[in-house]
Amino acid sequence: MTVAEKLTDFFTISERLECEMRLTRMSNGNEQAVASHSWNMIMMAIALRPYLKNPVNMEAVMELCAIHDLPEAIAHDIPLHQQTDEVKQQKHLKEEQAINSINSLLQDEHIIARFNEYDLRQSPESKLVKLLDVLDTGIQHMCCKDLSYVGSFQNNFYWKLFFSDSFANAFDCEPILRSVYDEVRARVAARLKQELGIDAEQFYKA
Repeated sequence: MTVAEKLTDFFTISERLECEMRLTRMSNGNEQAVASHSWNMIMMAIALRPYLKNPVNMEAVMELCAIHDLPEAIAHDIPLHQQTDEVKQQKHLKEEQAINSINSLLQDEHIIARFNEYDLRQSPESKLVKLLDVLDTGIQHMCCKDLSYVGSFQNNFYWKLFFSDSFANAFDCEPILRSVYDEVRARVAARLKQELGIDAEQFYKA
């Protein structure tokens, strides 16, 4: 295959991220695409950059945002509530196979290095990107057309996670991120009470 043929094949794979849907919903009521999720993370990184306490390589951050879910173009997204220990192991294996398949087209070890960097979460950039990954879910809770799609699913599985102080404390490494997360959490709590009659206070301290 020529380089042009391989790149074109890669572009047909990456396009699938626009078709791969997540559990979260958008302000128009539609499911969120994985590609949209990655794009939102890039926008957050750009907006937050002047306020970050810890210096990061923004080029690396943006690459990680774009690449972190790339294997899902082949391996598909799995909602968090379905991720048992066994499913997580299978998911990790499928994603490794997917990224290797993608790299067979690109023949660029930089792609695998970035994916592994995110997977290990040891660099400041990968740690920041993971927080942006989590924050985007909260933003979708805040922006979605209505919260009924989450409701009290599996005994409030997602609300217990989202509102817990232990979950929020992960953002303490970056004061601006903690401030934003707390603001998002407060707005979602107000919507939850108004729309579904669920008091978020019961989920704090978890």
